[in-house]
Amino acid sequence: SPVLADLSGSGMLRLASKRASLATPRLARGLAYPPHTVLGMPALSPTMTEGGVEKYLVKVGDAIAAGDRIAEVSTDKATVDFDVVDDGIVAKFLIPEGTQDVAVGTPMIVLCDEPEDVAAFADFTAGAAAPAEAPAAAAPAP
Repeated sequence: SPVLADLSGSGMLRLASKRASLATPRLARGLAYPPHTVLGMPALSPTMTEGGVEKYLVKVGDAIAAGDRIAEVSTDKATVDFDVVDDGIVAKFLIPEGTQDVAVGTPMIVLCDEPEDVAAFADFTAGAAAPAEAPAAAAPAP
């Protein structure tokens, strides 16, 4: 943020730009999170409008890669694997196992980039901050 400073020594005030890293102070106040992706409830069939989280196949802190199965999701017709299309570290589950009637697109899982960032998401809620990236699309199970 700009500050007034006497840069000339002549008693004349000049507007100077104060350069500081905003990430650490904002994170400390809970206004920002490390880089992350929020995965929404996937549409695993053409007719799916809502589903249920039957079981998570990963734990918080697990590293995942594109193509990994991370959950079993019930659709209107069957239980299907949820395969991710991005790499990341599981930071938080936003929908508990066993929850039914979850609309497609509802924030479900938070992925972060670095293992040391997982703890920063302990109190994260879907409305706490806008996702750092657009929600990733789910790859349909074969």
